[in-house]
Amino acid sequence: MTTFHWLPVATDAAVRSRPWATLALVAANLVAFGAVLGIRGNPGTMYALAFKAVDPTVWTAISSLFVHGGVLQLLGNMIVLSLFGPALEARLGAFRYVTGYLVCGWLSNLAQAAAVLQWTPELSAIPIAGSDGAVSGILGIFAVRLSFARLRLVSANALLREGAVRPARLAIPAALGIAVWFAAPVIARLAGADSGGTLVARWSGGLFGAAFAIVMGLLPAARIERRLAVGALHEKRGDWHAALGEVEGYLRSLPDDPEALAQAGRLFRVTHQDAQAAECFRRAIQSWLRRGDMRQACDAYQEMRRLLGSQAALPPVAQLRVARSFEDLGRASEASRAYEAYGREYPERHAAVLALLRSADIERRALNNPGRARYIYEELLRRDLPPDLATMVRERKQVAERALEQLPLGAV
Repeated sequence: MTTFHWLPVATDAAVRSRPWATLALVAANLVAFGAVLGIRGNPGTMYALAFKAVDPTVWTAISSLFVHGGVLQLLGNMIVLSLFGPALEARLGAFRYVTGYLVCGWLSNLAQAAAVLQWTPELSAIPIAGSDGAVSGILGIFAVRLSFARLRLVSANALLREGAVRPARLAIPAALGIAVWFAAPVIARLAGADSGGTLVARWSGGLFGAAFAIVMGLLPAARIERRLAVGALHEKRGDWHAALGEVEGYLRSLPDDPEALAQAGRLFRVTHQDAQAAECFRRAIQSWLRRGDMRQACDAYQEMRRLLGSQAALPPVAQLRVARSFEDLGRASEASRAYEAYGREYPERHAAVLALLRSADIERRALNNPGRARYIYEELLRRDLPPDLATMVRERKQVAERALEQLPLGAV
C-alpha cells in the first residue's frame, strides 16, 4: 500500500507580483553560505561574521543572519521563507518586508545573547549564526497580517516519482505550519538535541515580528482581508448569499479592489442580481484599466460578456480601451467583438462608425473571415456616412466579396 506524504508548497493568500525581495533574501543567504564554504580554511573570517554575546555589534548582528552552521539549517530557513514570504511581501512592500526581516533578526540575536549571558555566560564567546530569528520574525508578522491564510499541499510521492503536481483536497491552516516551526526546538530538546539557542532565537523573533506588525498598523488590514477568506469558505460550501455579504463588507472598506469587485460580480450573477453584477464588473474593469493591467481588464470583460450577455456594456472610453488592449495582446477575435459592441452600444457617437470599420477590417485581414466583414460593411452602408467614408466602405466591401468568392465551396 502506498503511503502519501504531503508537502506544503505555498499559501493560498494572493500574490499578484513577483516577490523580488524574498528572492533576493534567499539568494543572499545561498551566496553567503557558498562564500563561507569557500573560506572554511580561514575560521577567523567566519568567526568575525558571526554574532557573539561577549562582543555584540550591530554589524555582526546583521551579518550573522546570512551565515548558517549547516545545510539543513539553511534549507529549512529558506524553504519556510519561500512559503510564507511572497504573500507577506505583496502586502507590506519590499522595503517594510526587508526591514522587518533584518530588524527581527537583529533583535532576536540580541535576545539570544542576553539569554546566554544570563544563564550560560561560559558560552558567551561561542558564535551565534543563522536566520532563524529573522525567518521567525517574518512568521510573526504573517501570523498577525494573514492569520486566516492556509497552506496548500501537494503529494510528495507523485512529485518525486512521477513529476506530477497533485494538490491535496484540503489545505491546512497556515497557523498550524507556523506552530510547528516554533515548536520544533522544543521537540528537539525533548528528543535530547541541543536547541537552546534556536529556541530563544525563534521565539523571540516571532514575538518581535508580531510586535512589529502591530506597530505598523497591520491589524485593521488583516481584519478587512479576512472577510475575503471567510467569503471564499462560504462560496466553497455553496452559501452564495453569505459569501456575497462578506465580499460586500470587504468592498465597503476597499471599494476599488478589482479582484474583489469581480468576485462580487460573479456572486451577484449566481444570486440572479444581474444589474448589480454588471456594475461590479464594470468597476473592476475600469480599476484594472487605471492600473494599466490590460490583460486582467480584458479577461474580466470576456467573463462579463460570457456571464451577462447583452448587459455587458462598458462606458464608451473604457470599451474602446479594452478593444485596443485586445489588439495589443494579439487577441484579434476578441478585439473585433469589442469594437463591434462599441459601435452597436453607442451608435450616435462619432467613433461608432470607426469602431465598426475596425471590427470589419480585423475580420477580413486578421481572421480571414470575409463573410463577417461583409456583413459589418453592409451595416455601415445603411448608416448616414460622409461620401468619402461611404466610398471607402464600399471598396472594402468589394474586397471582402472577392475574397468570399475565392473561398472553397462549403467554407462559407
